[in-house]
Amino acid sequence: MAVVARYGSALSHPGIARVVTAAFVCRMLSGMVSLALLLVAEDASGSYANAGAVSGAYAVALAFTSPMWGRIADRRGSRTALAWAVCLQTLFFGLFAALVAASVWPGLLIPAAFCAGAATPPAAAVSNAVYMAVVPEEDDRKTLFALCGLLTESVFVCGPLLVAAIVVLLPVLYAVVVTAAVSFVGVWWLRAAPAVRRVDRERPPLAGPGMRLDWNRRQVRIQLVVAAAAFAIGGVQVTVTAHAGALGTSAGLFVAALACGGVLGSFLYGGLRLPGTGPAQLTVALALYGGCVLALGLGPAALLTVALLVVIGFVNGPADAIETVLVGEYASAACRAQAFAFLVASNWVGFAAGSFVTGVVVQHASTAAGALTAGAAALCAAASMALPAAKEIRRPVPRPEPGSAEAPTGQP
Repeated sequence: MAVVARYGSALSHPGIARVVTAAFVCRMLSGMVSLALLLVAEDASGSYANAGAVSGAYAVALAFTSPMWGRIADRRGSRTALAWAVCLQTLFFGLFAALVAASVWPGLLIPAAFCAGAATPPAAAVSNAVYMAVVPEEDDRKTLFALCGLLTESVFVCGPLLVAAIVVLLPVLYAVVVTAAVSFVGVWWLRAAPAVRRVDRERPPLAGPGMRLDWNRRQVRIQLVVAAAAFAIGGVQVTVTAHAGALGTSAGLFVAALACGGVLGSFLYGGLRLPGTGPAQLTVALALYGGCVLALGLGPAALLTVALLVVIGFVNGPADAIETVLVGEYASAACRAQAFAFLVASNWVGFAAGSFVTGVVVQHASTAAGALTAGAAALCAAASMALPAAKEIRRPVPRPEPGSAEAPTGQP
């Protein structure tokens, strides 16, 4: 009951429940779009290579343009960035559908998907910035970010199921059409939220041209840690897929175990108050994460592999939440949307790099070498966070002078 009460407390802040719900609808885009583009492109071209290129073009464009939309949100307001992005994305999804319906040369679907990915609305960055601005209690913010991680894991279960149902009931092309419609409704719902309006009115001014995020040392470190952790999870998915083939087991079982562990870990982290600072907690989570990934390299039996993947997901869920909290804390109020947009880019780039590099290693070496590659990335991320965690532990707590404003007995 205490865990549920923590979530109730976090959602009780004015307007936050509306933002969380709208952001969940927006996140359905992530769970639906890759499979929808793959199915439609393969049906139109008859080529999985072309379908993969279409899906990859969307992901690459999203990763590299996310910071631009975050910058626009910081400079012009979240509502402006959301409106422009969702209108452009809907237009390009419409172009993609029109090209498929017209049976044009399949190669033209790649730039259309690229443009749709480049116009992906910064819904996650905007909602995260709202949580940082509206929710003053640090524990409640941690709970909200854990809830976001839980919902993100959920959309990667619900999204593909929804696409599969669409393909069964309607022509394949409607997979993209419905995906675009879900994104459009979610983004406009988020844009109209009172909390988003309030943050736009009260946001600090951001002056100067270009992508001028306040790249302090802590912000650079945490973004690199995010990329390394995402590299590891991309490598894990490739490794367990290859391991499932060697065992004659379904890779879907292994991926489901990873997702279930993530949901459970995020839920418990959001409802419990754990000891230690954010960097210390992240160091421990990433160290456990890397150790379990290395254990996959030993080629365990199917049941033990499932258990290891549940543990990996269990610590990865809280790690994602802690990373998000730290990105928000290390950014100034004027640059939070852009910082969270860079978080999205770091995740996508790291995941793509991990999938590619580990795939090459598994192909030319072994599954064990693939697990070693992924586990090393997670352990490097843990080592990177260990130093700031140790500094925070050693840093003495300042003792206020008696009678000062900071002293318990002081008078204002």
